[in-house]
Amino acid sequence: MRKWICALLAAVLLLMPFVTANAEQEEAPSQAKSYIMIDAGSGNVLGEGNADEQLPCASVIKTMSILLVMEAIDDGRIAPHDTVTISAHASSMGGTQVFLDVNTTHKVEDLLKAVIVCSANDAIVALAEKVAGSEEEFVAMMNKKAQVMGLGAHFVNANGLSADGQTMSARDIATVCRELARHDLFYTWSGIWMDYYVHPDGRETEMVNANRMVRYYDGCDGICTGSSSEAGYCMAGTVKRSGGRFIYVSLGSPNSAARFEEASNAFDYAFAGFTAKTIVREGQQLAKNLEVAGGTKTLVGVYAAEEFAALIEKGKEDTLEKELVLLEEVTAPLCAGDSVGYLRILLDGEEIGRVDAIVKQDVSELNFASAIKKIMTWWLFS
Repeated sequence: MRKWICALLAAVLLLMPFVTANAEQEEAPSQAKSYIMIDAGSGNVLGEGNADEQLPCASVIKTMSILLVMEAIDDGRIAPHDTVTISAHASSMGGTQVFLDVNTTHKVEDLLKAVIVCSANDAIVALAEKVAGSEEEFVAMMNKKAQVMGLGAHFVNANGLSADGQTMSARDIATVCRELARHDLFYTWSGIWMDYYVHPDGRETEMVNANRMVRYYDGCDGICTGSSSEAGYCMAGTVKRSGGRFIYVSLGSPNSAARFEEASNAFDYAFAGFTAKTIVREGQQLAKNLEVAGGTKTLVGVYAAEEFAALIEKGKEDTLEKELVLLEEVTAPLCAGDSVGYLRILLDGEEIGRVDAIVKQDVSELNFASAIKKIMTWWLFS
């Protein structure tokens, strides 16, 4: 039986969670072994069932692989236009692939597109080798990243092909997808339904996105699907409309149609019951005159370090509150970007998020020379 968090209309949801049936019908249990739905902005859980069980999830493992490749690009360790020479190991992958030939040279961005559009096993292994030197080292990076993120997941390979002990929970996947959703480069290809991979010799391989929701569900632009005899039918999907984004994950559905039907119902429920709202903008001023002790400046402005957006349950917009919590004493020196507190964001009395409160200017420590300069400036110009 499903456990609901942040229910929209409690009486209705007790009868119809994530379904579109009329009020006279009884609740239809999920066909998936595990599922979760979150607001990508705040991370708040809208609905879940057995979300912490570690399960095989086939190619949905690639959510972590793609995230690490994106982070490598962000860090400058690799670049989209870098070239990759295909190893015999990468070329030998079975399952879904774009049939990369050994010793051919491809661009990182082309391989990444193949992974995101059609979940190409050979392409993600080639990228893993580019990032870490070998798939084994890349898998070690995946497991280390899981530990840092507080996940219970365990990885054995980079592509999700069946392997003993390789598991993720629905909550693990949602957490990874939320991080992945922050990377704009991902959306360059994630909403593509069908395309062709062009090989160096001009040969073309058709790529079809197994997430058919990108074709028929308004606003769906990813993320990943997977299936195997052990894992059943799995998916991680995301939909964005009017500034709001939801992420839905299900594992172990009995067939492909069931996973997409339940995902569609989940997204329908979410967009019917919640409104996207940007609560604070990056760089927005939170306070004008924060006192600084022992500095060349005595007052500084305080600003939001990042944007915070959330999906607010309709009818509860008036219960949204913001509370600025600043350090009791702020002393110099300060550097632009230093945190001096945080903004608490509450909905109906419950905290739904925090944003660091930062200064945007350097403040040097007041010494004898700067004190004399300050006095002279005051004497001459006041």
